[in-house]
Amino acid sequence: MNPLLAQFLAEADDLLSQVGDGLLQLELSPDDPNRINDVFRAAHTLKGSSGLFDFPELTSLTHAAEDLLDAVRAGRVRLDPTMTDALLSAFDLIRGWLAHVTVHEQLPGTAHADAAALVVALRAPIGGGTAPAAAAVRPAALATHAPAWITALGEPAVAGLVDWLRVTSATMRFVCYQPDEGCFFRGEDPLLFIRQIPALERLGVLRPDAWPAPDDYDEYACRLGFVVATRASVAEIGYVLRYVIEQVEIVELDATALATPPPPDTDLPAAPPAEGATDALGVLEAARATLAGPAPDGPHLRSIGRVVAGAARSIGAVVDVDDAGVPELAGIVDGLIGRVRAAGPAAADGSPTAGSPMTGAAADRRTGPADRRAAEPDHETGQVGTRVLKVDQAKVDRLMELVGELNVAKNGLTYLAEAAEEEFGSRVMGRRIKDQYAGLHRIAEELQSAVMDVRMLPLSVSFSRFPRLVRDLSRRLGKRIELVTEGEDTMADKDVIEALADPLVHLVRNSLDHGIETPDERTTAGKPPQASITLSAVADGDAVVVEVTDDGRGIDPVRVRQKAYERGLIGEEQLETMPDADAVNLIFQPGFSTAEQVSDLSGRGVGMDAVRASVERLGGTVTMRSERGAGTVTRLRLPLSMAVTQVMVISVAGQRFGVPVDLVVETVRVPRDDVGRVLHQDVVVLRDQVVPVVDLAAELGLPWTPDPGADRAILVVSVGGGSVGLLVERFHREVDVILKPMEGLLSNAGHFVGTALLGDGLVLLVLNLKEVLSLGARAA
Repeated sequence: MNPLLAQFLAEADDLLSQVGDGLLQLELSPDDPNRINDVFRAAHTLKGSSGLFDFPELTSLTHAAEDLLDAVRAGRVRLDPTMTDALLSAFDLIRGWLAHVTVHEQLPGTAHADAAALVVALRAPIGGGTAPAAAAVRPAALATHAPAWITALGEPAVAGLVDWLRVTSATMRFVCYQPDEGCFFRGEDPLLFIRQIPALERLGVLRPDAWPAPDDYDEYACRLGFVVATRASVAEIGYVLRYVIEQVEIVELDATALATPPPPDTDLPAAPPAEGATDALGVLEAARATLAGPAPDGPHLRSIGRVVAGAARSIGAVVDVDDAGVPELAGIVDGLIGRVRAAGPAAADGSPTAGSPMTGAAADRRTGPADRRAAEPDHETGQVGTRVLKVDQAKVDRLMELVGELNVAKNGLTYLAEAAEEEFGSRVMGRRIKDQYAGLHRIAEELQSAVMDVRMLPLSVSFSRFPRLVRDLSRRLGKRIELVTEGEDTMADKDVIEALADPLVHLVRNSLDHGIETPDERTTAGKPPQASITLSAVADGDAVVVEVTDDGRGIDPVRVRQKAYERGLIGEEQLETMPDADAVNLIFQPGFSTAEQVSDLSGRGVGMDAVRASVERLGGTVTMRSERGAGTVTRLRLPLSMAVTQVMVISVAGQRFGVPVDLVVETVRVPRDDVGRVLHQDVVVLRDQVVPVVDLAAELGLPWTPDPGADRAILVVSVGGGSVGLLVERFHREVDVILKPMEGLLSNAGHFVGTALLGDGLVLLVLNLKEVLSLGARAA
């Protein structure tokens, strides 16, 4: 993929998120000017950047959205839900287009047809396909004196304008436009804006006090400003410059005001271009940029020629620009620029002149107080702000794989140490190997922790989709719902964040459809008409806990038990005796639903079961508590990371298996006689608690008979909220592994969660204990 396109796609994703979040906030506070400006600037940047590529439908659609946002910003229209719907739909369509571009590097074939209706909807509030009336520019009052930056036009030009204004008794508009240094990256072309100003009479260039050294020069930073004299109206100027109006100052002057210098206590006036190489280089580069754009017309081309000739004279050169066309003039400009640069840094970068145009007011306009504070370096480090490096996700995943391979290699040292002692009888060598292992283990753990920190993302990444989801579905259902998020800065591994998305969507949609009442029902029940759904997250040790809470109608445990009984999920005895708390969690059973009608939102009996299955695949748990009439809380507990798994290695029937350490309660050895039997089930009493004992070899269908006289090795694990003892042959060590999913013929083997490679080259099968034990229960 073109690197520029890849960068655009990455930036576009951030811009679309800014627009989406901003529009949702604007619905709550439609008169917030800062929020309106933020959304407008993000949309404008997206439109400008899209213009670099052959995506006309994308540029057209973003332009229509930008014009509507500009009308909102100018106060000509007030943002309402219908406009917000159209804007959100437009940017949703753009996001889908860009997903297609990511794969195919071009827009889908249906882009033109898909965009047509949305363009009409976006332009309808501002008068269909017509352009906006004017930018948000207040009519300029007639000034009493010329601003300091007028002198950038040059004394002869100002004197000529004064004479003309005296003869005609007219007034003229003067514009100072100071583009932001990063304007090119937002798709803004300052020269194009200036050339679009109608009735242009004079043009002056504002240059910085000093040009950077050649090694520090950034050709992508805009360092020039412009001063324009025009007969166009303020409204016409404002429309042309509507996207950069905050960088523009407009004054209206008559002959007397234009001839009156600014008061002595004002900022130093801008002077005409100083003679010398420093100013000449800036003028020549501006001319070259102009010539590289759309071909200028005759009068404009002759004006550029005169500027080039004046710049040449300032460095002692004479050029013939009469009747020169664009190619010839461009060649002359390139030659002059080469001559200036060949003279060395002293000529190209000279010291600032006292009358440089970029002084006083003009300089303050370029760098406001906030910008100046941001630009002040840290005196301790010399670093301005924080540095953020964007890295492709695939590179981080590859680094994580290498960390896993390092762990495998590190674990191999323990087997080597055992071999040195047992096979070769060298305890000294074994100890040395173990010492090396200890040092390598420390480094590997620190490296793994560092890589894990890179992979950690805030829960806000997962929560960010829900304001839009709640807004759209609540409007569709006719309900008033406020979404509250808490703890969105809680961190978790990116794989956990990604896998959490679908379960959360199921839970939120279920709350919206079933949990929250209509405003009339809530009012009748004595509740406020607006309901609340809360998404919260908190770190809990090596896990993260996410809760979805609503203040809706809650779950009726009596009805749940009855439905479960009708579907054969519980027996008659459980129907009568099951506690309410346990009954509520029956909704996670496969095929369970209390919905009377199937809708496209919920009620098919797969949602809550899918939530539990998804969470358990992540190694987590899900529980629910509910109070009739007060609401429901669904609690998901998930591991912080899925990249590296710590497993306990055990042997059974001569084969080694892995058990996730977070399921292990303890390992014990008990005499054979301590294992009793209750109701056809082996049990052992551990600290006054009866723990059922399951023969793991029998559950896996492996032939194995334990030694009758030997103690029993029992691995106590926590599965399904209770403790179970697994009868095994031998305990081994705990190891950190990179868990690989089951593939090929074993991809459907539900009793294994994956495989891992041990240090001695053995492939370890990691057990899915819940599935293993449920298979045994079904077989029994």
